[in-house]
Amino acid sequence: MNAEITDITYAFPKLEHVDPSVYIDAYNLILECSQAHSPRSFAIKLLDLMSKMCSYDEAMVFFLDVNKKISGKYTIHIQDKWLDEYMNYYLTQIEFPEEFRIYQDIRENTLNQSFSRIINWSEVPDSEFLTNYIKARKLKYSWGFCFFDLNGTYRAVFSLDRTRNEFFSKIEQDRLNLALPILNNMYRNFFYQGTDFNPHENQSGWSKYNFTKRETEIVNLLCQGMSIQNISSALYISKNTTYKHIAHIYEKAHVSTQQELLFKIMSQTEN
Repeated sequence: MNAEITDITYAFPKLEHVDPSVYIDAYNLILECSQAHSPRSFAIKLLDLMSKMCSYDEAMVFFLDVNKKISGKYTIHIQDKWLDEYMNYYLTQIEFPEEFRIYQDIRENTLNQSFSRIINWSEVPDSEFLTNYIKARKLKYSWGFCFFDLNGTYRAVFSLDRTRNEFFSKIEQDRLNLALPILNNMYRNFFYQGTDFNPHENQSGWSKYNFTKRETEIVNLLCQGMSIQNISSALYISKNTTYKHIAHIYEKAHVSTQQELLFKIMSQTEN
């Protein structure tokens, strides 16, 4: 057993004061999730496994498209009325606290691995949201984390919620904190494997356009349906610079609109 633990710990960063069994738990969690074949099945598998390794009373995951708009959801023990209230009321309120919004201007490499957060709701300042939503749902603690795509855009947002007055234990935190960076990498890989648009597939057919490296990046993101604003954010360039690149792309591809460009590029990809 000691040899087994030693072998497994090499896959993880070394943390002080961590029970050796936690490494095995994190490894098994990752191994089980690796059998999923799509972002949605991966998320559902993870929530199922977490019910045993880091138990919760309620849970949800929101799936977001490339423009960070909700494209799907999966819930456990949460009434539909609460989701409807959150999505159709609170997200539309200007004064709704930014930290509790699904739509945030965050990117993976600006978080310094803090894409995981545990909230003790008794420590959150009073507000309409806290009184009429959190307390009405009888939530005591929530553990939120998110997974990202190739461009550093968050594509899945999870919340593990407890209505019981029991904080997440150190062992539970160690398990998930060890596994999360690897799980995030696994989730990101779905966008390489064709479950979303694959930006590297059949690019050889684009060589006739003589796109620069930056122009190719922008074409890839346009093909994924990403907006100009989000392309600018993903590539850390201004909107004006993005528009200039797109003008050069149009010129090289001999098109005058984005629709014409996407038709030509996607037709080339299919050939």
